Amino acid sequence: MPLRSVSAAYLAQAADLASNPGQQAAYDSTGHCVVLAGPGSGKTKTLVLKLARIMAEDVRAPRGAACITYSQECARELTRRLERLGLREAPNLFIGTVHGFCLRHLLMPYGRLANLPVPFPLAVATQRQSDQAMNRVGDRLFGVGHPNKPMDLGRHRRSILDRTSEAWTDEEELAAWAEGYEAELRRTGLVDFDDLVIFGQRLVSEHDWVLPLLQAKFPVLAVDEYQDLGVALHRIVKRVAFDGGVRLFAVGDPDQSIYGFTGADGALLEELAERDDVERVQLQLNYRSATRIVSASEMALGEDRGYRSNDPDRQAVIAFLECDDGLVGQAAHAVAEIIPAALAAKPGRALGDIAILYRDYRAGDVVAEAVASAGLDFVRVDTAAPYRKVALTSWIEDCAAWCSGGWRKAQPQLRGLLDRWIGFHRARISDAQASAELQSLTRLLWSLRVEEGLARNFVAALRAGMLDALMVDEPSLADQREQVERMSAAVAVGGPLADLDLASLAGRDGSPLHLNLLTLHSAKGCEYDVVIMVGLDLGSLPWRNEAPAAQRESRRLFYVGLTRARDEIHMLYSGFVDTRFGRKYWGRSPFLNELEARMREAEGD
Repeated sequence: MPLRSVSAAYLAQAADLASNPGQQAAYDSTGHCVVLAGPGSGKTKTLVLKLARIMAEDVRAPRGAACITYSQECARELTRRLERLGLREAPNLFIGTVHGFCLRHLLMPYGRLANLPVPFPLAVATQRQSDQAMNRVGDRLFGVGHPNKPMDLGRHRRSILDRTSEAWTDEEELAAWAEGYEAELRRTGLVDFDDLVIFGQRLVSEHDWVLPLLQAKFPVLAVDEYQDLGVALHRIVKRVAFDGGVRLFAVGDPDQSIYGFTGADGALLEELAERDDVERVQLQLNYRSATRIVSASEMALGEDRGYRSNDPDRQAVIAFLECDDGLVGQAAHAVAEIIPAALAAKPGRALGDIAILYRDYRAGDVVAEAVASAGLDFVRVDTAAPYRKVALTSWIEDCAAWCSGGWRKAQPQLRGLLDRWIGFHRARISDAQASAELQSLTRLLWSLRVEEGLARNFVAALRAGMLDALMVDEPSLADQREQVERMSAAVAVGGPLADLDLASLAGRDGSPLHLNLLTLHSAKGCEYDVVIMVGLDLGSLPWRNEAPAAQRESRRLFYVGLTRARDEIHMLYSGFVDTRFGRKYWGRSPFLNELEARMREAEGD
């Protein structure tokens, strides 16, 4: 019998899928299914409704489903949408990153039994500990100031899982660095995030007895953003699905594969979709962008995917703008001209409907300075952000949302916050302990409700009330504690977010009153009325003299930026870039040249 306690709210929304053959086919699938979902195609709605149907109709508690996605923010969005359908994370429903899945459902329950060569109890290195170990070993092997990069080391470890293969030894220096770094971590009793997935893959690949145990708990595995998750997860998926009997529902888009530097490969999703025992579904209707933007994005990609807009009559603005004075001039023009015009163009449009996208944090510094000088409030998402989004910092932000007024309309739901709190306890706790924890947390959150207040007071009270004790008791949360410490420092007096109020802390993943500043990588999965892309010059996007594979990924990154826009896309360039060797006049991005030429051919001048 199915799990009758699951809300049937999904049924009302599922009726909407009937007008979209691709979404309906995905929703109705009964075996392994791969959904190739173009930008704005409603893939998250399809995934959420499919999960709700699986939990209501296909599984019976205590069995359930696991949903793995790329980032903490992706997991957060899925969690929010499922909560609206009455589904929350529970012992039989996992929603989280591949790292969290491998830690909680593979390594912690089975790693010691399999005699995996990792220290138990598992303690995950903080970013600082990882960096220090990496630098110590690198300096010892190659000397101080060596040219090998941590990013290349990470890609090497994630991509080449067979340590005896020729591919491993082809990059001898990186292989030696990886082995030394891993030995250094083990010496200090630590693993890192990559280890969690690497050893999770080893566990399911080398130990047949794990497969029926996993299938008994999670007979269904859903994977979101499959193209970004890399070869280790791909091996886990193939093993548990095609050898272990777990039903697979995978969603992604190879055209949006932009994390090759981490070892991700969009071809892995295509490999799955081509299997005879997998149903392949294509989503081609774009609910986000106007027709002209949909057409332009396919021209930028250089591939005809057959995508079409759900609203063919909606008008769009596509602008190519040359600005003097490089990034500084581009940012100034965006703030002084484009943003005011965009706000005036549509009644009710707010700063939160607009995003400025750029290549990296250095460009973000230039943009942030221009926006701050204009007195505009903004949210910034890149590697220069004061703290990194992890499960705990996202939970704190959601608690802030509840305490600053969200409790009135259950956005977010208190029950969901409480369930996530229990999920942070890696060690099993009794029902009585869980009940006491939930009562204490409810009282604490109830006492922290305020109409107005500073973020620093809220974060300090939440930490003193319960959070610090949890982080001390759970060594596997050490890496997340580091980000909570950075959050506290950021909102403290003298910190970059010292004046942040509670409502703004709640909106740091996007709010109507804040302009959005993001890297192109961070923008994936987002959508805005108006997108302003800056730095579209050769030497920035793409980098100059990129290898063919890297340039293809840069093209996909450009494509991702274009497809974030609903109504307007503004592409800014200067024809030069400022480098450490001086100003280089290499011209604007060849992607712009190709796009403008193709649009002229299709539309005329």
